[in-house]
Amino acid sequence: MILFAAIKMQPRTVTALTRIQKGVSGARWSAAEKLHITTGFFSEVDDDRAEILDDELAKLRMCGFELSIKGVGHFGSAEPHSIWAGVQPHPSLTRIHEHCKTAARRAGIVMEKRKYVPHVTLAYLKKGAPLDRIIKFEQRLAAFEAGPFFVDEFQLYSSWRKINGPNIYRLEASYPLLGV
Repeated sequence: MILFAAIKMQPRTVTALTRIQKGVSGARWSAAEKLHITTGFFSEVDDDRAEILDDELAKLRMCGFELSIKGVGHFGSAEPHSIWAGVQPHPSLTRIHEHCKTAARRAGIVMEKRKYVPHVTLAYLKKGAPLDRIIKFEQRLAAFEAGPFFVDEFQLYSSWRKINGPNIYRLEASYPLLGV
């Protein structure tokens, strides 16, 4: 199964994000219930490693914190493939991400080595999506902000591929941020 760790946002933040999901042809907008901030993507994981990963993720001890969403952009400079809303940097968010990497390593899971860019994926783009529409979307929403919202837990999700249609996400575990 494919596993990832994420932060689920409060409903008012999700609502603010869904209100801006328009105006780009070739965009497959993410459903409200799928909007999240990925803290660790673990890819394909077998059951034994998933159990170890769960145990390791549960070891994080830290307090909750506030996050905010600010601005929009896209990934894929030559061939845009997704549109995102940015997440304001926060040391606690970085700490969760680093903990996810450590937990993965201890579970024997190899994660991608790309730089962590906290974001919410708003849409996936069809091949050949018009760059001018993407740029206009980004310019129109350059000052977009949502939040702050309080983060008091992060979650582990599994992603199941459907033959036709978007993947199904299933909550596997929650990890409360209760302090040290």
